[in-house]
Order: sequence, then C-alpha cells, then structure tokens
Amino acid sequence: MADENETAPMPEKEDVEDHGHCSDCENEEHHSDEGDRGLGDDTGAKKKKKKQKKKKKSGAPEAAQDPLAKVNSLPADKLQEIQKAIELFSVGQGPAKTMEEATRRSYQFWDTQPVPKLGETVTSHGSIEPDKDVIREEPYSLPQGFSWDTLDLGNAGVLKELYTLLNENYVEDDDNMFRFDYSPEFLLWALRPPGWLPQWHCGVRVNSNQRLVGFISAIPASICIYDIEKENPPPIFTF
Repeated sequence: MADENETAPMPEKEDVEDHGHCSDCENEEHHSDEGDRGLGDDTGAKKKKKKQKKKKKSGAPEAAQDPLAKVNSLPADKLQEIQKAIELFSVGQGPAKTMEEATRRSYQFWDTQPVPKLGETVTSHGSIEPDKDVIREEPYSLPQGFSWDTLDLGNAGVLKELYTLLNENYVEDDDNMFRFDYSPEFLLWALRPPGWLPQWHCGVRVNSNQRLVGFISAIPASICIYDIEKENPPPIFTF
C-alpha cells in the first residue's frame, strides 16, 4: 500500500508545440482542439498562425495581362517584325527549295506586279501601257479655293517660294531626321536640264493669298529598251 505522503505521478501534459511536427499538422481543426486545452497564450499564437495561413490560401493569383494590350505596348519596329513573321507563315512555310516547288505556289504581291512570272517566256519588250495619243488639254479640277499655276523658275521670287515650300514641309527619310534642304541654285539646275519645258513646272496656289502650297514637275529623259530608244518625261518632284 502506498504511503499517504506519496503523491501519484501526474500525467505529463502533451506539448502543444509538438504538433508542429506531427503527421496531422494538415488538419487545422485538430490543432484548434488541442489549442483549446492548452494555455491561453499558446491558443492565441495558434489562432494568429491559423489566420495568416488562411489569408495566404485565400489570396487570389494576379490576373493575367491581356495579350492584346501587351502586344500594343511593344515598339513600332518590334510590331513590324511580328507582322512580317506572320505574313511569312501565312503565305507559306518558308522559301521554296526547288524551282518546281516555287512554280506551284502563289505570290500575293508579285502576282500583281508587271514582272515576268516564274517559267514565263518573254517575247517582246516595251512600255507596260501604250503611249496615249490624246492628252486632255484642260487640267484636272482642284478643290474650291485653289488653282493651278505654271511656275517661272527664272524668277528669283518664284524660285524662293519653291525652296521654302520644300524646305518647310518635306523630309528625306521616314524618321524625319533629314530636312529636304536643296538650295535654290540646285533646284534650278535640277529642274531645267537641256530639253526642259516650262509647262512641266506645275504649282498649286491658294486663291485668296496666292501662297504656293503644291508642286509637281518633270524633266526629259532618254530611255533605252534594248535596241529601242525613247524620250520620256518622268516626274521627279511631286508635292
């Protein structure tokens, strides 16, 4: 019989913190029940930890960015590269490897151009369009408030007007970096070569103040098509 002074051994309390390493840690209700039997401070810590865990789980992932908006934000040169790649894949799977394969394909651009087709035999040479025998004497009509004018480039004032028009309104490259800055003397030399005609220097003026706002011109040129030589006035300035 045990001595009355001896006390029965108290059952050891289960360490609440040990649940952090048990295999049932995934069950949050289990931890909650054990926490209720533990100390108040431990219970508060458990509830705080549980709340943070739930908050992390309930956090929604970031919404995926709109692909179209992402493409539109790219620089212009990148968009052009993407467009060229798309056109290449839409037309065909890369360049043809043999002439036979090339002739079986269709070419959306070159089929509209005045060039020989693959395998075509060219039997004649000449103008794409025949020379027009009848040229209209009346000029094309302009919008109200504007009129045609034949420019006398021998007049220093008119030549200065032409220089100002080209210099202030036109550039020589797509990036707008190089100003169209030919001197009046150069324009006179370029527009009046041997064989020039005054009616090839056509301007457009505003009726109210006679300001020069447009210009188109041509110069004579001899074109050799194999053994045939032709005289044509190709336009060189159109503004």
